[in-house]
Formats: sequence, C-alpha cells, structure tokens
Amino acid sequence: MEYNRAQLKQSVKEQIKSTRPRPLWITLLFLVVTAAGGWVISLLMSSLNWSGAIANYFLQLTVQGVEAEEAAEYILQIILRNGAEMISLIILGSLLIAFVTYLWESLMGVGYKGYCLDVARGRQPGVGRLFQAFPRIGGVLLTRILTWVFTFLWSLLFLLGFLVVLFIGLALVSVSSLLGGLVIFAGIVAYAVAAIWLSLRYSLADYALLDGASGLEAIRTSKQLMRGNYRRLFVLRLSFIGWYLLMFAVALVGAILMGILMVTVGGGLIAGGAVEVADFMVILGVFWVVLLIVALAEVIISLWLTPYLTASEARFYDFFRGNAAPRLDEPASGAYTGDYSSYSWSGQPGQSGRSEGWDQPQQEPREPEQPQDGGTQGGEDPGDTPPSGPSYPKY
Repeated sequence: MEYNRAQLKQSVKEQIKSTRPRPLWITLLFLVVTAAGGWVISLLMSSLNWSGAIANYFLQLTVQGVEAEEAAEYILQIILRNGAEMISLIILGSLLIAFVTYLWESLMGVGYKGYCLDVARGRQPGVGRLFQAFPRIGGVLLTRILTWVFTFLWSLLFLLGFLVVLFIGLALVSVSSLLGGLVIFAGIVAYAVAAIWLSLRYSLADYALLDGASGLEAIRTSKQLMRGNYRRLFVLRLSFIGWYLLMFAVALVGAILMGILMVTVGGGLIAGGAVEVADFMVILGVFWVVLLIVALAEVIISLWLTPYLTASEARFYDFFRGNAAPRLDEPASGAYTGDYSSYSWSGQPGQSGRSEGWDQPQQEPREPEQPQDGGTQGGEDPGDTPPSGPSYPKY
C-alpha cells in the first residue's frame, strides 16, 4: 500500500464535509474557549502578576505627567529597596502564570488534535472531544516537557554548529570574500534545514499520546514513524502554502485599499479646509470597516484551513502507523459508515492499493458447484460442503 498525498488530502476533505457539527464551528469554539481560558487564568492569577502591576504603575506615572526616565528610575529604586525577595516574587509569579497558561493551551491543543484525529478516522466527534486530554493531564504535561527538552538540546547543538561555521566563514572573508560568503550561506541553509528537521521530528508525538502512549513512548513513536518520512510530511505541509498565500494576498489587498481610501478621503477632507471632528470620524470609520472585512476574510479562511491541515497530519500519522482508515474495531458513537471503496492510496491506474483487512470489498455468496452426472467430486457429497459466504474483513 503506497502513500499518495493527493488521495490522502482528498479523503480528509470528504471526511470534513461529512462530519457534523461542521469542523469549522468546532474550530471556532476551540479558539474562543482557549482564548477565554487564558484570560480567566490571567484574571484569577493577577495577584501574582507582579510584572504586570509594575507596568501598570509605570503607565500611571507617565499619565500623571512624570517623565518616562524618572518613572523607570523611581520603580527601579523601589525594586532594589525591597531586595532579592521582590525580584524573586516577580520572577516566580511570572513563571507560574506562564506555566498554568501553557498547560491549559497544551491540553486544549491536544484535545483539538484528538478531535481532528477522529474526523480523519471517519467518526462523528462531538464538542466534548475537545476536552479529552484533561483526564490525562500528567501524560500531556510529561510529553510536552520532554519534547521541549529534546528540542532545546537539539537546537542548542545546531546553534553551536552554526556559530562554528559562521566563525569559519568570517575568517575566510579576509582571504576570499566569495569563499567566505559561500561558507556563511551554506551554514545558514544547513541551519534552516536542521530547524525544519527538528520541527518534524516530534510532530506526531501528540497523536501517539492520544492513542495511549505518553512521555518517552510517545516521543519514540513519533521518531519511528518519521524515519524515512521527513520529506513526505514536509511536502504535505508545504502543499497548504497556497492557503497561506491567499491569506497574505487578502491582507495585502486590505492594506492597499485602506491606504487608498485614507489618502483619497483624508486628502479630500484636508483640501477642503480644516478637518472637523465629524470628518475625522468618517476617516476612522472607513479604516475600521475595511479592517473588519479583511479580518473576517482571514478568520473564515483560517477556520477552514486549520481542521483541514490538522486532520491531514492526523491521517498521515494513521497511515504510517498502520491505520490508513477509521478504526472500526473501536467505533465511536455515531461513527461514520460511509463507503471508502472509491479511495485509492497507490495512485496506480486500475489498482486500489489497499491491503487486506478493513477495506477489502465483500464478495457475493456463490452457489456450490454441482457435480456432473449427479455424482460427487473428489469423493465428497455436495450436501456436506457448505457454500462459501461473504469474505468478511479481519480485524
């Protein structure tokens, strides 16, 4: 069974179209709940946000007419007067808020990936699937911490290698500017390739986590599945670049329109004489209307692209894990029971490319062969030989 990116993406689009409620609305809910949860965490832990309190105090001083340099010097004196205790409270409070916020976003992110994994497997996941990671908070936290540690260590190694190459290139510039420039350019390219490799190395760990693994086991699963498949996953992600270019084009067109309208309307009002408050409100209103239209278009595209990309990555994980289709041995409530016979993973004409198992078509029952001249075949009575029934898949 060969991997075919186009067929994978096509099957994911079909699953998205058949999923109810639509993934677009679930994605919107996910973004709203995640943002609202982060705001609630910041509100509840505001007493620990010493850095935020200091920033607000600085703004109050500047609003009251105190010079920025004087306000900063006054606040610094307060911090130094209280010594290491206050500095420790500022650091610990900020770290605690960042940790709780990161944990909340991680749980919601893994839950959303789990929702998209169910979509890719042909199920009908409900809203509750967004919160499926909360019962496994320990496994999620352990996996994320270990992933961060390994990523940091690899990044440090790549950075040291890049600095060595950069130092060599700068040393060669004095001998040959062309040679030194080529060495520096090669180092930049190598560092970029290493960064892409690192971003892909642990990218499937969350899906392994959703299938029961955690910690080092989930990380090892991701490494094993990515072995020999870095290019495939990179190309899969790169194939969505058209959507990002569309979002960039929408933002660019919006910026151009805002510039034209501001120049036209503003220039016309200024040319007519003194600008009144009403004229200024007209300019501001035009600016906000265009901005809202652009923002709405960006949100709509993002709400379609996010589940499409995530479910495609989930199907990629399933394919190389050996689950190229919905796991019908453990159906979820309301699992999709559509026909997958039209999907071909081999990409070869006239071949389905499906392995034996879930996706083998059922055969029609065949009548038992009748012996010639009323006799028996092979010394057996035809009445003792049952007809061959449908060929059911093996789970």
